[in-house]
Amino acid sequence: MVSFGFHPVGKPKHKRGNRTQAQETAITAKVDKEVYRRASEAGYTCCERCGCSVPTYRFERCHMLNASQRGTGRAPWNIVVLCAPSNVEGTCHYWADKTTEGHDWKAAKQAELYIYYTTGEGKRFWK
Repeated sequence: MVSFGFHPVGKPKHKRGNRTQAQETAITAKVDKEVYRRASEAGYTCCERCGCSVPTYRFERCHMLNASQRGTGRAPWNIVVLCAPSNVEGTCHYWADKTTEGHDWKAAKQAELYIYYTTGEGKRFWK
């Protein structure tokens, strides 16, 4: 007959293999600093869509590829500064997230920013 005695085992000490979705989509401090530098090239922060410097509510960072679709927060070409909030109709963030032409604008702007950071003038700011 087999004896099943008490044989305690310690808890494993290994770390998680992959980043969670929240960790992947969170905007890093380095990206945040670069995005606000890009939005403040005129000397003050402006909306990257309409160009206003005094928003009705506030400025927010917007993922070009939505965080729900695992759009990274670790690349400055995936984040822009827009008039906010995204749940109030008439703001740039609402327009970008909720309209078809806004989705098209986000895709075009992301492509423009990718070129800016990989081969253009932004290459000296982002390594």
